[in-house]
Amino acid sequence: MAGNVGDVRRYEYTVIGDPVNEAARLTDLAKTVPGRVLAAADAVAMAGEDEAVRWGLGDTTVLRGRTAPTRLAFPAEHAPPQRDEAAAAGTG
Repeated sequence: MAGNVGDVRRYEYTVIGDPVNEAARLTDLAKTVPGRVLAAADAVAMAGEDEAVRWGLGDTTVLRGRTAPTRLAFPAEHAPPQRDEAAAAGTG
């Protein structure tokens, strides 16, 4: 949600909601990775194929204040090496 909040004498334009919270958590986490840029893999997928090819997928993590894991996406030049999911699961 986006809009003016507060008293009419002191409006502030702000955004609130789960996407904003997720972005804030990703921003904090990005300070710890090469290139200092992260996105949620779901957001990259929604951006379309032309954008998705510029990103590599990483592991999942549970961001502070959330219960569901978030799959991380990194700019391609900083993406961790892709793991063979079947081998990692012991099925390949």
